[in-house]
Amino acid sequence: MGELFGTDGIRGVVGEGLTSRTAFALGNALSRLKSSPAVVLGRDTRVSSDMLALAVAAGVTSGGGRVLDGGVLPTAAVSYFVRKRGADLGVVVSASHNPARYNGLKVFGGDGRKLPEKQEKRVEKTMGEYVFAGPLSMGRCSPLDGREEYADSLASACPHSLKGKKIALDCANGAAGAVAPALFERLGAKVFSVCTGGGADINEGCGALHPERVRALTLETGADAGFAYDGDADRLVACDEKGNIVDGDKILCIFAAKLEREGKLREEVVVGTAHTNTGAENYLKKLGVRLIRTDIGDKFVSEAMQKSGAALGGEQSGHIILADHAVTGDGILTSVCLAGLLAEKKLSKLADIRLMPQVNACVKVKDKVRVLGDEYLRTVIDRARQGVLRLVVRASGTEPVVRIFAEAENKKAAKAAVERVRAEILAREG
Repeated sequence: MGELFGTDGIRGVVGEGLTSRTAFALGNALSRLKSSPAVVLGRDTRVSSDMLALAVAAGVTSGGGRVLDGGVLPTAAVSYFVRKRGADLGVVVSASHNPARYNGLKVFGGDGRKLPEKQEKRVEKTMGEYVFAGPLSMGRCSPLDGREEYADSLASACPHSLKGKKIALDCANGAAGAVAPALFERLGAKVFSVCTGGGADINEGCGALHPERVRALTLETGADAGFAYDGDADRLVACDEKGNIVDGDKILCIFAAKLEREGKLREEVVVGTAHTNTGAENYLKKLGVRLIRTDIGDKFVSEAMQKSGAALGGEQSGHIILADHAVTGDGILTSVCLAGLLAEKKLSKLADIRLMPQVNACVKVKDKVRVLGDEYLRTVIDRARQGVLRLVVRASGTEPVVRIFAEAENKKAAKAAVERVRAEILAREG
């Protein structure tokens, strides 16, 4: 990763770490990846998204590129249109699951996948070196009215009518609200949805990071399933009819079992990450499926899937990649495919998978690299690792925090390991 790009694009607090100047510079730099590129542009509902999207568009067009502006779209929809329209690049203005004061710039290549690290570095190198096309050679910006087309592609992934099913939706006050409720109604379900479109409350006490809201809605309405997305709808966390949360690890196992039964699980492998629950790995082993672990981030999951030929990959956080349908994580697609399985079994039965206790914590720090490079902290981490199944301490790729994760046979041991590392980091931060 470079100085600007993290694990999921460029991200920061708007007006501080991320400004219109940054967005313009990115758009202008993209015009040098290819002469006069066609760039699909989308955004979530954040207050700052319009401003940043306009700056990206200005940067692209000033460099001679053409912009196809889709307005408010889920991240996966931008990936979809890059491929369907034969565009060269895609940009999503979104900070995904982060609070409303944050925003971000995600970049896709012509294959609809996140831009490779080599190209990210090339873009970073040229972001401060503006190049302007002549007054009659500048690009144009035109609307991309494709929301219905994207919805059609999602609907085609559901093999059964959802007539008679009740579905609860928490759209995180974000981009999913523009697509998901109408889509599930079209598929025949009775929909109970909570979502505002103001953008000032995106991810605020709702969505995939706060599944308690969709749980309450599911139980209150007697829904067959509840689906919670994040701000740009590339994540999904589900809730079964009993109110149990179904995270990305369980969703991964559910789809692995389905694809294995159908003979569609290529290479007999599934891609996960360092956080994928050992219980999920044990479940996959019983299916005769091998789990490949990679770094945290759906970008790395996608790369590992390409290398291994896997048809399925994902993260505990709810990024699920179904390679037969899409090349990137799509929370709405995942929910539609999951809902399609409800004709056969209740979600509580599908998700009856034993997972190991895990504990996560975040510590805000001034310098992630300095903290994790501390020799004594590494000694503390090694000691804390004794007595737990796994312990992962890493720098966040999207925020100024160090993330601590522990998994053990019991929650007490996992919590003790996390607290030991957390206390040491806090002591060193002063």
